[in-house]
Amino acid sequence: MSEIQKISKEDLFGIFFVRKPDRTEWVSYYNTINALRPLLEAKGFNKIVNGFYLNHIHELVRISYFVSEANRHKAISIFQNFFKENGISEIQSQPPSELIVAEKYGGEELEERFRYFLALETRIGLELIKADLLQARILFATYCLQIRKASLPVREHFEPTFLEYSPTYASLSSEEKEQFLRDLEKRPDWTHLMVNFVLGMD
Repeated sequence: MSEIQKISKEDLFGIFFVRKPDRTEWVSYYNTINALRPLLEAKGFNKIVNGFYLNHIHELVRISYFVSEANRHKAISIFQNFFKENGISEIQSQPPSELIVAEKYGGEELEERFRYFLALETRIGLELIKADLLQARILFATYCLQIRKASLPVREHFEPTFLEYSPTYASLSSEEKEQFLRDLEKRPDWTHLMVNFVLGMD
């Protein structure tokens, strides 16, 4: 995967709701994520789309992406062609537009930091799911049921697994790691989005 970019707050924000049909909601959810990997990891895609994040909503994978005005039409075309070629159903979409994504997550002053967090947590989550789905789900279920409720340290819970199974996390500078872990600990509303993505549920 490419390095995480600092996403500008001027970048437009678009959404696709997609699903790769399968037997059950949960099988379909993770199969859809895996079906999207070749696109999300492609160098050409990452030159057009400046960042993205994934989450689970109403039995679907929601792809939220950031793109410049100049590349908005190219991005839509790349997504839709990939969906058609790989048996992924596009259920609904919202074309790229100007939006303050952090409006309900700390306000506009945190916009660029929030966008970066979303892109980073998704990259890390994708790597954890690929390495060991069951372990990834246990990691975040334990966070929800024990770590958060007991106000236990987040670093000790997450970092050993991040370092072992996420090349993206391991490649971050010390300052970037510190900021990401601080956001996980101090901003549970942000962490909830990673929980939703990895567990496929709220």
